Amino acid sequence: MIIGLGCIAFDQILATNAKWKDEKGKIVRREFRFGGNVRNSLVAVAALGVKAAYIGTMSGEVKWKSALDDFKENGVSTEFVDFSDKSHPAEATIVITGDGERFIVYDDTPLHHLGLPSEEKLAKALAGADLLLVDAGICPPGTLDVIKRCADLKIPIILDAEQFFVKKEIILEMITLSTDLILPLNFARLLTDKDDISEVIDTLWNDSKNLVVITEGSKGCYLREKGDSVKKHMSAYEINAVDTNGTGDIFHGAYAYGLLNGMKTIENLEFASAAAASVASLPHGSVRKPTLSSIKEFMSTRPALKCSNI
Repeated sequence: MIIGLGCIAFDQILATNAKWKDEKGKIVRREFRFGGNVRNSLVAVAALGVKAAYIGTMSGEVKWKSALDDFKENGVSTEFVDFSDKSHPAEATIVITGDGERFIVYDDTPLHHLGLPSEEKLAKALAGADLLLVDAGICPPGTLDVIKRCADLKIPIILDAEQFFVKKEIILEMITLSTDLILPLNFARLLTDKDDISEVIDTLWNDSKNLVVITEGSKGCYLREKGDSVKKHMSAYEINAVDTNGTGDIFHGAYAYGLLNGMKTIENLEFASAAAASVASLPHGSVRKPTLSSIKEFMSTRPALKCSNI
C-alpha cells in the first residue's frame, strides 16, 4: 500500500485557446476538479493498480464530503482520515492557456488547519505501508515525525515540494530523510541557494538517497542515482500539451508504482515521464489519470528518451 500526506485542492479550471502573450482570451471550457500534489499522485497510483490511501483530516461539511467521495471514486482509501471542521481543501482558480501552460491563484487559509488523524489510524497506516508519498511544502504539522518513523521502518519515502508554506528548515530535514527526491528545478534552486544543476543535486544528495531527480518540464529532468556519482540528463517526450496541470504529480505517482515493482531507475523515469506526458496531451474534459495500457500505448508510438551525462 502507498500512503500519502499533503494538501488537497478544489480547483476551478478555466481553459482558453489564447496564450499569455495575447493578454486576454475567451473561456472555451470551465470545470471543477479536485487536485493537489498528493491527491493527484495517489489517484495515479490507484489507476495503475496499487492500493493507495490518504492520511489526514477533512471537514464533515456536506460540501467537503465530496473530497472524500472523489478519493473513493478514484480507488483511493480514506480509512485513515479523521473529521475536523476547518480542515478542507484549498480553493484555487487555474487558467489553462492554449499551449497547455497554467497559472494558479489560490486561497491558502484552509492549509492552516491541515492535520494528522488519530495515532491509532496513523499507526495502522504505517503498519500496512510499503511506501510514503509526501508533499513537503504543504503538509500537516507532525509530518516530519511520520517521515522519521518511516525511515526507522525502512519504508521508502518519495518527497515532492513546490513552496514554503512549511518552514524551509523543516522541509530540508524532510529532504534529508527521504529516499527518493523529485523536485522542480526552480524550487530546488531556492532550497539550495545554488544555480548550477550539478551543485543543486550534490547539495540535496546524501547516503540515504536512492535517487534525486530535478524536473524541468518539457526540457526533461536531471538525476543522480545510488551507486553512481555521475549526474545525468534525461529528455522529455515531445507532445502537443493541452493541460499540464497536475501532470508533475502523476509523474510522482507513476514513479512510486515503478519503484514498488522493481523497475530500474532509467526505465522507471521513462515510465513516469510517459504517464505524465500521456495525460498532458489529452483533450480537455478527458479522464485525467494514466493506466498501464495507456502508458504502454503512448510509449509504443515514440522513441525511447535520451539519457546522457552532464
